[in-house]
Amino acid sequence: MTAVYGILHLLVDGMCALAMFGRFLPRGNRPFSILIYNFCAFALQMPLGVALDMLWREKGGRRQDFSFLFAAAGVFCTIAGVFAHPAVLGIGNALFHVGGGVGTIREDVLGARRGKGLGVFVAPGALGLYLGTLAGKGGFWQPWAMVAGGLMVLLCAWPGYCLTRKNGAREEYALYWGGKKEPPGEKDMRSVMLCCFLVVILRSYVGMAVRFPWKSGIPAGLLAVLAIVGGKTAGGFAAARYGFVRAVAVSLGLSAVCFLFSAAMPAGLWALFLYNMTMPVTLYWMVCCMPQMPGFAFGFLTFALFLGFVPGYFGLLPESGGNLLGCAGSAVSLLLLAAGYLGQGGGKRDF
Repeated sequence: MTAVYGILHLLVDGMCALAMFGRFLPRGNRPFSILIYNFCAFALQMPLGVALDMLWREKGGRRQDFSFLFAAAGVFCTIAGVFAHPAVLGIGNALFHVGGGVGTIREDVLGARRGKGLGVFVAPGALGLYLGTLAGKGGFWQPWAMVAGGLMVLLCAWPGYCLTRKNGAREEYALYWGGKKEPPGEKDMRSVMLCCFLVVILRSYVGMAVRFPWKSGIPAGLLAVLAIVGGKTAGGFAAARYGFVRAVAVSLGLSAVCFLFSAAMPAGLWALFLYNMTMPVTLYWMVCCMPQMPGFAFGFLTFALFLGFVPGYFGLLPESGGNLLGCAGSAVSLLLLAAGYLGQGGGKRDF
């Protein structure tokens, strides 16, 4: 299911970008359409995640069924939103992300993958947004919407067995810290939540603020998006293989250096790749802190993405390309994650 959710993520985000740039934004009232879509798509994921967690607890642990239902509802709501309103489009996006995210978390935990699946799920969305934006701006959004919508329906129909498959006893969602089931205490959890929240806000803002002089035209834009996709995918595997500390220290330390020289394409691509490696790491860390509330953990960080979008929406972006901001963002993110790690007992356990 992780692979299915990953492909659906590409198609859902692509459909949203296709509809926004091909249908809604050309109609006028652009600022309102952008704000209402982003609010519904990102800010609503937290309450929806809480609702999914509550359903699981009430129904004896059948989280897989409900996560698939949320994802499928999100797919059909997204398709309907193309012809309805940006708010409907955003709600569909939020439903899918929560359902697909929790479904992926479930498979990752039960398969002892230690966060590898999270990168596989989150990464394709960036590629979908880029391709959907190109298709929407190209003026041929209707045929592309029909093709993407058909593929989304087929992908939802194929794993429908999840709805009827019998679930066993209540699933154990405790994650492992250093080989032991030792989730952090309440005080430690608050520290981790705050640090991850601030890091995601910063990542969202830096992603909007940093501009590269070489990023003009489709080939360069595609390379940049592939670097982001590759970084998000690699981050989960690197953390699982080498541990949180090494993955975060190396990726953010090197990205800070690369951002300084990002006026050159090779350094800029490496900066994007390395900086985005922390995305699945922060998500997995949050899930480790609250293993019984993966929906809230997922939505909590997507709300941080929305907050990081708000300054850019109001034009609070640097006049220059933002290379120094990218370097500073990497360094501050490293310090924040180090503070969270030490605050929850760093040095005694890594995950």
